[in-house]
Amino acid sequence: MSNPNIPKWCALPNHAIPRVLFKALCMIAISKSSVEHWEELRQISIKNSEELERNSTEPKRNSMDEKWEKHKKMLINRFENMNITAGLVLTSSAVFISTIPRNNPISYTLRKRSYILLVISFVTALMSLMTGTSVLIIYDTCYAHKDVLESFKESRLRLIICLLLMAFPTLALIVSTFALMSAIYIAGFTSDKPYVKVLTGLACVILFLLAGLAIYVFNAPIKKAAHGTGNVINV
Repeated sequence: MSNPNIPKWCALPNHAIPRVLFKALCMIAISKSSVEHWEELRQISIKNSEELERNSTEPKRNSMDEKWEKHKKMLINRFENMNITAGLVLTSSAVFISTIPRNNPISYTLRKRSYILLVISFVTALMSLMTGTSVLIIYDTCYAHKDVLESFKESRLRLIICLLLMAFPTLALIVSTFALMSAIYIAGFTSDKPYVKVLTGLACVILFLLAGLAIYVFNAPIKKAAHGTGNVINV
């Protein structure tokens, strides 16, 4: 059953898999598990516009305005930090691509698979940096704009596409980082030096251990999100 207090356009999907995917998309895009707060922002924008038309003066800020301004600042800071990380990954992959290793136990440019992955890492990091900068510019000016939020109310598909665009810099950075790490691991495992293979294997074990710990930590909230029944709609 849907919660009548939550408008249909911003409510969560009813079924488990779409709900988990939608929540994951929201977390990646806007660092929240849903877009229900956008309805509050829409109401605030409408109210402020009406006050501005009626009084011809800037409306007074309230606690709700300050709350969402704080969230906007947090989100913008996240994108700025992510752009810095994307720049570092971009530089690292560019150095690997343009440098020919001499007397190096890890010949990453001589391995075809490693070199292809390095190129993929470079391209996706560049895409992450470009789209992340675009999101920063657009999101800062359009945040809580009533026309933009009204367009989401009219079309659920437009809302999902907007979230995908906002999530793309993060997803591209994940792919770029994974490709860079894979290229180094492949070069390490195919090295002629036994100690390099041992060190590479140890790094892989640590990586899988950290992944397992992360799954253990987030297993409970993922199950809760998948089996939740409140504030949902059918899709």
